[in-house]
Amino acid sequence: MATIHSLSLCARLTLDLHSLNNEGTEGNQQQTRMVHIIDQKGERKVVNAISGDMFKHILVEHLTPLLEEANQPVSPYARQLHPDRILPDPDFRKFVADNKDGNSAILRYMFQHCAVTDIAGTLFAEKAAARKSCVEFGWVVGLPENGSGEALTTTEQYFHVKYDPQTREKGAGGESVEGRQAIFHRPASSGIYALICNLDLYRVGLNDITRKYDVDPSDRKTRAQALVRSLAAALLKPTGAQRNTQNPHIVACEGVVVTSATSLPAPTVSPLNDGYREQVREIASVLNGVHADGVTIASFDTLADGARTLIEIAESLDVPGA
Repeated sequence: MATIHSLSLCARLTLDLHSLNNEGTEGNQQQTRMVHIIDQKGERKVVNAISGDMFKHILVEHLTPLLEEANQPVSPYARQLHPDRILPDPDFRKFVADNKDGNSAILRYMFQHCAVTDIAGTLFAEKAAARKSCVEFGWVVGLPENGSGEALTTTEQYFHVKYDPQTREKGAGGESVEGRQAIFHRPASSGIYALICNLDLYRVGLNDITRKYDVDPSDRKTRAQALVRSLAAALLKPTGAQRNTQNPHIVACEGVVVTSATSLPAPTVSPLNDGYREQVREIASVLNGVHADGVTIASFDTLADGARTLIEIAESLDVPGA
């Protein structure tokens, strides 16, 4: 088995007609999320984007049942996808009230009683005990345009009416439906999106204060495998807002998965750069000059190949100290 300290994913994901992440609503019009970026030519652009928070939530939604299936402990609130994970758990609160061993003991309790908190992190502000996430997502950003100046992401507003069956026949005649039926405008975005993600697998079960592992090596390996599998699942089914009627069409996916067997990080280069895969290979070559064969790269050109690559890594990985 290959020992992996960290894993990175850089990918271009083509999504059509999605509404996974919106800013809010003004009147009867839903506002899509737009961001300002500097493209590879140094020019400012405005593009549609999906927040890293949303993709982190997507991953945790897949991760939680995978951990349960692997017989890892999951607190009741984490099982419900509560954003505070273990923090509201009465047993955790009782432990904190009785604890005399400082914040390192609080983190140890988190790891040993909730694998989701161990991996996805949380902030216990009352005691300033923070568990930093082992997962890092950047914004999933639409590519602004191709070499010909054609836009690669677009957003349109679509008219919708929520019909009331009690009064629908009245609105169908000469009278206006306004005031009787709910009229609203909903966005749908399509385009090629740049995604970057880091998984710090070596930190699974690692107490950030004592810098010692508080979880059994076999459980750390099981949790790390579930984490990599959940990243594959997030590509296959990016859950989010409005999926009941705007389930995204996943048209294509290409990218590169990088693993590092040393303390040097698995590198990322934004897929907003057309040459991102070549840049990643060059960086890996530099890092391998420091530690021979420390960094490995797997490119993929389809969603199936990307999922297969991640699943194969999950099946064969080992974690440091195991």
